[in-house]
Amino acid sequence: MDSDQAVLADDTPNEHEFEELFESTSIGNVDLRNRLMMTGHTTNYASGTEITDKLIDYYVERAKGGIGLIVMAYLANHPSSMSGSAICGWDGETMAPQLRELTDAVHDEGAKIICQNLHYGRQITSLQSEQPVLSASDIPGPVNGEMPHELTSDEISEIVDAYARTSEVIQQGGFDGVEIHSGYGGYFLSQFISPYSNDRDDEYGGSLENRLRVVRETLDATRERVGDDFVVGLQINAKDFAPGGMDVDEYTEVARRLAATGQVDYLVVKAGTYLRQDYIIPDMQHEQELYAPLANQIAETVQSDYPDVTVATVGRVTDPRDADRLLAEGSVDLVSMTRGHIADPAIANKAKEGRLDELIECMGCNQGCIERIYDGAECRCVLNPATGFEDELGMGTLSHTDDPKSVLVVGGGPGGMKAAEAAARMGHRVTLYERDDELGGQVRSAKEISNREEFEKPIMWLETALEREDVTVETGTEVTAELVEEQDPHAVVVATGSSPPDFPRGYLSFGTRRADVTGWDDARILHSPDVLGEGDGAASDPGDRVVVVDDGEHHWKGIGTAKTLAEDGCDVHFVMPGAEPASDLTGPTKSKLHADLFSLDNPVDLHTFATVSEIEWPDVLLEEQGQSVRIDGVDSVVLAGFHRANDDLWRALDDRRVEIIGDAAAPRTIMEAIHEGERAVREMLN
Repeated sequence: MDSDQAVLADDTPNEHEFEELFESTSIGNVDLRNRLMMTGHTTNYASGTEITDKLIDYYVERAKGGIGLIVMAYLANHPSSMSGSAICGWDGETMAPQLRELTDAVHDEGAKIICQNLHYGRQITSLQSEQPVLSASDIPGPVNGEMPHELTSDEISEIVDAYARTSEVIQQGGFDGVEIHSGYGGYFLSQFISPYSNDRDDEYGGSLENRLRVVRETLDATRERVGDDFVVGLQINAKDFAPGGMDVDEYTEVARRLAATGQVDYLVVKAGTYLRQDYIIPDMQHEQELYAPLANQIAETVQSDYPDVTVATVGRVTDPRDADRLLAEGSVDLVSMTRGHIADPAIANKAKEGRLDELIECMGCNQGCIERIYDGAECRCVLNPATGFEDELGMGTLSHTDDPKSVLVVGGGPGGMKAAEAAARMGHRVTLYERDDELGGQVRSAKEISNREEFEKPIMWLETALEREDVTVETGTEVTAELVEEQDPHAVVVATGSSPPDFPRGYLSFGTRRADVTGWDDARILHSPDVLGEGDGAASDPGDRVVVVDDGEHHWKGIGTAKTLAEDGCDVHFVMPGAEPASDLTGPTKSKLHADLFSLDNPVDLHTFATVSEIEWPDVLLEEQGQSVRIDGVDSVVLAGFHRANDDLWRALDDRRVEIIGDAAAPRTIMEAIHEGERAVREMLN
């Protein structure tokens, strides 16, 4: 079994009678082998005028996995829309041959591929383009905060022509169609459609007919370039989630009018603006299938009069059985599982072949994909080390040994579990030791944070994989150097994780210095895993009045612990050295987290630019914004910040056959642990 292994996060058997998902269908004159699609998304694998092998490998892997339709993100259609991740879309002489290499490779694997055609509008920064950002009106965008240039009619015509010219380049590149990006999300065309971002009083503003004018002009100009037979699609919103914006009834009318033009072959129904980024890329804080009801309403209206227009739904569909149900029970024609395919390229083949227990099911964490992309890094997946490394770790790259070796893995967190599973898949004899009575490591506590319950998925996936691969698992066992020497394995993977540091030695102010805090010995000090527990009643009672301290990690652990305790009824004071809770999280994640945090019935008392300066138990003194602040009558102080590596065993093992991974090397995230687990055994045992 290759690196596309995994399991479903429930006990549903493999047998499932798919009613609709694997029925063939068509968009215009393009035939699809099934109704499963992957919408356009940034990967940062290519930019400018170069289509890289990495980008080609990424899409070919998904085509091999059996998907029906891939939509590639995006060609920027105008110099004013170039960003660091944008691919040039107007230079056909340079781009078309490279694009055809990509599309030919995808077609060879049986999938169809369409390319997005984008102008950001105001949803960009001028930092890279060194030109003013452009929009329907001079209203600053919610993310970058730049005042855009309000376009004149002549300038609008220039962008319309840019859409048409780039659509022709996409056609020359061998794609099966073009997707006009976008009537959703607050991008260029969307900025005209919604009164949230359009307060013009000319022919492009005011009435819905006027606000749709630029969309109709773009479709007309595109058709003139590509002809009637080339597939043309469009993304549209179903709801803005913004003041002064539009709701699903208004967008249903937009969809009906666009279908009536006869210029649109398909619509992808999305939702949101960047005022609430969490709706653009909803993570596990949102329910699954959240946009399906909106897409069904639009599909019912559109297809009653225009049955040839295909409608697709998106939004946290993670299980192919659910995709099948949405098709069988609703009105949509296609279901997108985009992040699902980032996690597992072979969803279609595994489902169709009755291998549902091998699925890697996306948990919607956004950490490997969106968070990295927002930081300018390449797309990865927390659960799948092969994402972005298909040539090294993808399908068919794992060698199976004819000379099995003994492998000892120490630590049953996600990194150790992944290392054990990967070594067993290679055909080696693997024993996994875990000190605790259960596998999972810190993830067992992480999943107890409210709205983070889906972190249970990777542990269930890995437990099932270990069983499937006949890994010997020994829990409740402390591994010593003597035990390792006694067993004398061929290879050892040390995945012993990390622990909260001893305090006050470990208490850091702004992550740079040890604070001289008196009174720790008199206080009731707990750590976030203590109060979160592991879902089995093991949590310590923090009391009624709690101080939660983030020492500078600025991620989920601190504010997630504080929010969970507040929802449990505690009076929570959250102490952080910065100004923004969980400031290192990406925009879509923070947007939902902050919205929920600030609407709690029992609000968290936030202390910004603050550190603990002294403890006079049961009072806790803070240095907050240059002032001394006292929190009296505290029942416990919960520390939620940096951990330190548990690396004693590794330091005691002086052996070239030993690899250290994950938090044991340096405390980081679940992604590094899982990725290093797979890479370590491949490098040691190949």
